[in-house]
Amino acid sequence: MKELIVCLLILLGFTLSNCTEKKKTPVSRTEITADLIHPLYFQEEVSSLINFPFWFNDSIVSGQKIKQLTITSYKGVLSDTNTYSDSDDETFPKRTIIYTFNQSGRLVQMQITDFSEGIIISNQSFQIGKPGILGYCEVVQKDNLYGVENNTFTYDLNRITADYAGFEASNDLDLIHFILNKKYFGPLSVDSIASPLPNDWIILGKPDRPEKRYKVQNKVKEKFISTYSYYSYNYPKVITNEDYPFFKKRYFNYEKGHFKGYTDSTFIDEIFVTSIKSFIYYNNKRLPEKAVHKKEHAESMNQYQTQEIFNYSFYE
Repeated sequence: MKELIVCLLILLGFTLSNCTEKKKTPVSRTEITADLIHPLYFQEEVSSLINFPFWFNDSIVSGQKIKQLTITSYKGVLSDTNTYSDSDDETFPKRTIIYTFNQSGRLVQMQITDFSEGIIISNQSFQIGKPGILGYCEVVQKDNLYGVENNTFTYDLNRITADYAGFEASNDLDLIHFILNKKYFGPLSVDSIASPLPNDWIILGKPDRPEKRYKVQNKVKEKFISTYSYYSYNYPKVITNEDYPFFKKRYFNYEKGHFKGYTDSTFIDEIFVTSIKSFIYYNNKRLPEKAVHKKEHAESMNQYQTQEIFNYSFYE
């Protein structure tokens, strides 16, 4: 009997040891490989902050000798199939953005042109300086022709400390408050450090790695909330947007570590409404050549499709 008890204890110890080893087994992580364009470029509230243009990999830009990148957005078309066709309507662009780089791969100029039925309604050009603290670049607007539609704002440094950075928009109305230290992410700390007004944006985290973005009233009442989760450093995994009654989720897709697109789902009161699947296509040099966005409605078999085309010019 005594020997049986000893055997059982040994067996139990072996089983517990195996369980412990299984628990200690590290969980595999998605390893991301840098491409020319960072996935957060496709997040509008991030890419609209042109004073923080971290979206392009300067090593790839210089290595590929890219001089200019032109991204042209086209109006949507209806499609009855799940396939993309180059014959789809590309008659009228909605917007073109021309990015100009120096030979070191640094972004030095942007030109944004907006169209309506083929007619230019706005044209803005910006000179971009060298990045400094937090990746902030001084941006000088060179011209603003044809109107102010879809106007892009620039930002000037208002105040900065080790835990906080504030920037004022060129419209003299909006402020962006970056809370840089996690220790002060709580609502009372944010109010004490930033004293935000209802129209100001609060961003918890750095410009190239936001963790939460929102506006606030009465110190604690949050609205227009976006939250960000990541695989590694600032390669996004899921981004959620809350603007009652709408709730949106964006899942970023990677294939063998390379960014391949994202999927958006929109809900109203937890009821699915629409889905947008976005696909990034690369050429044989692993440079993006087009992005296709297919929108599906819950009660419709037809898809609504928009796209961007990427064109390059190179240094000799």
